[in-house]
Amino acid sequence: MKNIIKKLKKRNRAFTLIELIVVITIITILMSLILPAAQKVLASARKSKARTYMKQIAETYCRYYQDNGFIPDAYNNVQFLVGCASQGELNNANLFVFPGDKKAAAVLQENIWPVYEGYAWEEGKHLSVNLIANIAREVSAATTPVAFSRGLDVEGGRWSQEDGVWGSEGGFVAFLDGQVRWYTDLYDKLSTTSGSTESMQAAVDSIGGKILGTDTYAYTSPYSSYYAYYSDSSGSSSSSGSY
Repeated sequence: MKNIIKKLKKRNRAFTLIELIVVITIITILMSLILPAAQKVLASARKSKARTYMKQIAETYCRYYQDNGFIPDAYNNVQFLVGCASQGELNNANLFVFPGDKKAAAVLQENIWPVYEGYAWEEGKHLSVNLIANIAREVSAATTPVAFSRGLDVEGGRWSQEDGVWGSEGGFVAFLDGQVRWYTDLYDKLSTTSGSTESMQAAVDSIGGKILGTDTYAYTSPYSSYYAYYSDSSGSSSSSGSY
């Protein structure tokens, strides 16, 4: 009986300090191995979501171009996006704010259109994507860029560590045929009438296009601003600008 009691006492004894330190050390090592892997999985999932958003944007451009033969002009991204949304194709404000983008504007309302007062995104911040307007007729859809993730040096072809959605790691470029590609840089990867280039600006200039900024502005009435721009003096919608 005494032997049984002694065994129970030995079995129920508390952990020593050394044993606790060993356990904590093992847990710390495991966490240091698991956390980076989990962060990579999360980052990959966010990037995949951003690619999906870019794909939806590119496919909308593609459909509009196939139906109309051109992409219209706009003063800035606000007017362009209100025009897109009014057609019911790109009316989701979330598409222009990528998951994990710390510099992106908060989405204030999911639907961009109809907008009569205020705006769909937080003012004074940025969208995650630059859009391209005023694309001329008869261009090669497979090589014509229509959008790219924010932070690209449009002349140098690299994404900025400070302003890029993924820092200097790279970014997405969407094309008029609906394709979206990831690039670490654009060195000799874009096409112009005179050959390959790393300059997004040169590629866009060659098709007569315009790169729109990512800043978010709040108008008293983006609705009125859009139609003021796209209407002629008689008050009817202009055939050359209506999106």
